[in-house]
Amino acid sequence: MQSFDSSQYVILPFYASVNWPFQDAQPAALDSSDFASIEQLLAESINEYNAAQVKAFEKAKEENPNATVHKGEYVIDYATYKRQYVAVTNKKGEKEVWVNCFCMDMKNWKTDIVLVMDGGNCFFHVKINLIKKTHYQLSVNGMG
Repeated sequence: MQSFDSSQYVILPFYASVNWPFQDAQPAALDSSDFASIEQLLAESINEYNAAQVKAFEKAKEENPNATVHKGEYVIDYATYKRQYVAVTNKKGEKEVWVNCFCMDMKNWKTDIVLVMDGGNCFFHVKINLIKKTHYQLSVNGMG
């Protein structure tokens, strides 16, 4: 069985009254078998994102060879990111998880959802459907 570094993640409760990041859902529990699926689907999501970002990086470098852009500004190396998980059962009875990721220590991250404006690829989140084994709505913060 694969082990997961519990210092890098926290499971936060879903509050139906807040209705975010899911609508028409109920709180769900995560069990040890869910973590391997979450990690696999998170990796798939990031790999797809990174593939597109590498192309964007190469295009930017080609269009402006003197620019001081770095590949790390485009791609996500999520291995060192902290993660917040919010698990729900959706209206179809499927278990889903909202995974919120960030690359720096944030105050109260183990108790409060981390929401920031901007920050680039240091902050992103994605939804994972554990029943369908799919990921969707990957959202990476912008720079500003």
